[in-house]
Amino acid sequence: MSGPDSGDLWEKVLGWLAVADRDERAARICLAADPPLPDVAAYHCQQATEKLPKGLLVSSNIDFRKTHDLDELGVAVVAAFPSAAPMVATAQGWTSWGAVYRYPGEVDSVPEPSAEELAHALDVIADLAVMLRSLGPPPETTKEG
Repeated sequence: MSGPDSGDLWEKVLGWLAVADRDERAARICLAADPPLPDVAAYHCQQATEKLPKGLLVSSNIDFRKTHDLDELGVAVVAAFPSAAPMVATAQGWTSWGAVYRYPGEVDSVPEPSAEELAHALDVIADLAVMLRSLGPPPETTKEG
């Protein structure tokens, strides 16, 4: 049995990138709103940050369980991509952004991130996206003969 087709694999990676790009865009729109919506921006930052490590794992054909835990995803990513360690370390603690501001009564448990924290999150998201995009697409192969 052969492994997955590299073109098919890259198509899956592009899917993760597309979702992450939309979440990044949504976060930027929320921050530009008048008044800004930092809680909603934080949610979309967490979502984008979650999708990019999944794309990295898919690019290496590494299975992962369905999870929203950025720390868990980070451990798997760093094992395959040691150069991602600083970005992954920065994202530790953002997992809560994916839920805490989405449910009544939990908002007070975690303070909203500041504009500076969210700007930094967007920088990390951009760096992870650059890293992922740099991995492909795979070169075209031709058959001789």
